[in-house]
Amino acid sequence: MKFLFVAALFLTSSVSAGIVKPDTQETWFMSVHESWAEQDREFKNSPTSPLAGSSRFEITGTEPVYFAEIDGKMGWSFEQGEQSKFSLTLTGDQWRWSDLSTGVTCTREGGNTSSGSFLQAGDILTAGRFSVEVYPTGDQITALVFDANSQKVKDFKTLERFEPNAGFAVTANIVKFESPEQVELITGLQRIKERFKYAILEFEIEGEKFELTAYKYALQGEHSNDLFIPFTDKTTGKYSYGGGRYLSVVEPAEGSEVLIDFNLVTNPLCAYTPIYNCIVPGRENRLPIAILAGEKKYH
Repeated sequence: MKFLFVAALFLTSSVSAGIVKPDTQETWFMSVHESWAEQDREFKNSPTSPLAGSSRFEITGTEPVYFAEIDGKMGWSFEQGEQSKFSLTLTGDQWRWSDLSTGVTCTREGGNTSSGSFLQAGDILTAGRFSVEVYPTGDQITALVFDANSQKVKDFKTLERFEPNAGFAVTANIVKFESPEQVELITGLQRIKERFKYAILEFEIEGEKFELTAYKYALQGEHSNDLFIPFTDKTTGKYSYGGGRYLSVVEPAEGSEVLIDFNLVTNPLCAYTPIYNCIVPGRENRLPIAILAGEKKYH
């Protein structure tokens, strides 16, 4: 199963005027801990847990590539060998996978795909204890390798977080841009990822006004309601990850307000393994206060 944890908590009437009401605080507290527990389970049990990430390959070429376990690691070569588990072949402008050993599977959301099928972004090839998540783009394919026997996974118990603080569960006013533009955001690998600059979120913490820019991956279809807010604050680099912090919420179908909970802030996946290519928060999303909520720096 592809690892995907979106830290979003929907509070109905429990949040008003940017504060958790006393009569609903216990429910809110339990919801936060349930969300944290689910995230911890994903980190511990998912075959593509960030803690299991071991290698990143960016492969370009027209020749078939062969994946095999060599000296306890999953790698690739342009030559097929006795230990080859599966192959990836560029056909036209699409990549196709083929099994070369028993027990190899390819899964995507909705089920398995058979040997010989074309690959889609996020498909996961599994061979023994290794999972390979692939992202084909034209004549290049990026392969992220995960090892279920990772010592990090074995040692993992829970992510470190600040104590729940209802003062960081706030109501934000959504000020949408009239015509959201697709902008280029820099990543930790000095690459570019494109997102739609969608809205400004205006909110208050302890009577002080702040704002953050929210982005979208898509304006229509799947995930078009997801708001992505990368930011930094006064904890960045000291108590939280130096590369920034992420907040994800879902835009409501109606109204101009969204309920956000900084207690559910996560680290970019790059905080756990260098195989990822994470967006770096821009200057417009630098908060001048310490958000003492959500995930702390990973040891």
